[in-house]
Formats: sequence, structure tokens, C-alpha cells
Amino acid sequence: MNDEVVSFLLGAGLLILYLVFSAFTEMGTKNPWKTDASEKSSLDKQTPPD
Repeated sequence: MNDEVVSFLLGAGLLILYLVFSAFTEMGTKNPWKTDASEKSSLDKQTPPD
């Protein structure tokens, strides 16, 4: 293969990985490997009781 094609595919792959990671972490506002119990409890308080 051409060096240009390989570099393009590598760059496109890195861009896709970055976009998937940023969507998974909600654009860097959440830490995906750490669960936040306070956030879950605050969400539970906002929902009306059944």
C-alpha cells in the first residue's frame, strides 16, 4: 500500500476512536472508570415518587 493511504487510514481510525471516547465520557465531563454515587443519588431525588 501507499504510505499516504496508510497514514490516512491511521488518522481516520484515531479520529473515530477519539469521537467514540468523547461520546462515551460525555465530552470529558465524566470519568468512565469511576462511578459517582452522589450523582446517582441526586438523580434519584429529582424523579417524582410513583
